[in-house]
Amino acid sequence: MLRKVASWGGGDVWCLVSGEFPSNAYICTTHEPAACILIDGGLDPMAIDAAMHSLAVRPHAVFCTHGHFDHVGSASYFQRKDGVQVYLHEADVRTMQSSNFFLHAFKYGSRIELPELVLVKSGESVPISGGRIVFHSAPGHTPGSCLLELGSSLFTGDTIYASTVGLSKLPGEDHVLLRSSILKVWPMLSEGFNVHPGHGRNCTGPEVCNNNHALLEFLYKYE
Repeated sequence: MLRKVASWGGGDVWCLVSGEFPSNAYICTTHEPAACILIDGGLDPMAIDAAMHSLAVRPHAVFCTHGHFDHVGSASYFQRKDGVQVYLHEADVRTMQSSNFFLHAFKYGSRIELPELVLVKSGESVPISGGRIVFHSAPGHTPGSCLLELGSSLFTGDTIYASTVGLSKLPGEDHVLLRSSILKVWPMLSEGFNVHPGHGRNCTGPEVCNNNHALLEFLYKYE
């Protein structure tokens, strides 16, 4: 179901949960009429395309919080259809290149075409109509995981969730580094950003800081 979850200051943030491995894809409208950006397109490009059609917008860029298949799976589809650039942190290229290996290993039927990338560095920003996307490096879940800041919205991928901790047994995950990254961005969360994770419900930064007891326990455990 497509639902509006916030306004980032220069447009609206719409969330769609879809895919064989369900994840949150975010369609963000901009100051430019009929334009949007896509953040973390999952494994169901047709559902995302239909959602864009219902909003009467087309993507002008695709941004990925990290390189796992459920966050980059639709990027190539929109790159081919709309001629857009796909942005990913330079440290997560190998993660993205392993997408089809892990889809096969986890016995999912989907396979994805890998996009051509524009590689970004930590702290780099990319201008969009009415604002800019800022890449805040937050390694731990993957080497190149980032929080993407857009106005009053913070897209946290699998680094920060509303009420759980994004821990898995995927190769490349480092629990100690994840803790360090979360503590580093903790002041940003307390500032009141709207938080848009890769899975689960949307919330605010203070809600994460005060009510995500699983995350607080994880931070204390690795202290």
